[in-house]
Amino acid sequence: MAKQTEKQSTEMRYGKLAFIRAPEYAKDRLLLEVLLDESRTYTKEEVDSLLSEWKAKEVQ
Repeated sequence: MAKQTEKQSTEMRYGKLAFIRAPEYAKDRLLLEVLLDESRTYTKEEVDSLLSEWKAKEVQ
């Protein structure tokens, strides 16, 4: 469990604007605009997870 805590503390966290401006997320900018909160920071893994969960949802 200590390793997991260590890993979490060393992961870089970025704000919404950093992800929106990142070239690797260019195709998902509109989704990021809706999914991410201005007042929070996220790791790359968290954002990738949010995007994949949203894309996997069924259309109603």
